[in-house]
Amino acid sequence: MLGTTDRATLLNLAHHGYFNLGGLSRASVLEHELLLHADERTPGVVPDGSVVPVASTPFDFRSPKLVGRDVPRRNAGPPGYDDNFVVRGNSAELRPVASLVEPVSGRRMDVRANQPAVQLYTGNYLDGTLHGKGQCFARHSAVCLETQAFPNAIDVSEWREQVILEPGEQYRHVQVFHFR
Repeated sequence: MLGTTDRATLLNLAHHGYFNLGGLSRASVLEHELLLHADERTPGVVPDGSVVPVASTPFDFRSPKLVGRDVPRRNAGPPGYDDNFVVRGNSAELRPVASLVEPVSGRRMDVRANQPAVQLYTGNYLDGTLHGKGQCFARHSAVCLETQAFPNAIDVSEWREQVILEPGEQYRHVQVFHFR
């Protein structure tokens, strides 16, 4: 994704593609294995600038584990992930972000990007009313891995530079999905 501007502009693009590597034969992604190259996350629906470690929490995907193993229960809303993780490494470089594997089919998706964060969303609000490919999409029937700058970066002074594009600069967001 590329962008330019003639005035200072807020810009934080993300690809919100849904994936289920089991195809139509798998009703849920909770049995997919996920690895995230992230040691920390930004807690809250609207991050406030704090960053917390994922170690020994339901958000710890530093080693591959089933998406559904430790699904967090929310005070409000359905259970599942809708959380922003801090990707390891230099965000100006294309680097590993995530690996998702569906064990029955053996399908694997590796994600690389040049963004500081990735949002993990497990289709918590899919409720069976969305139809496609001859089926209804129910809760947890797909997963999104959205590389991006930190949500709410505009309101956190330490993160603001991630999302302000100045005249003469080019926004360049590279996200690569590799399937095998």
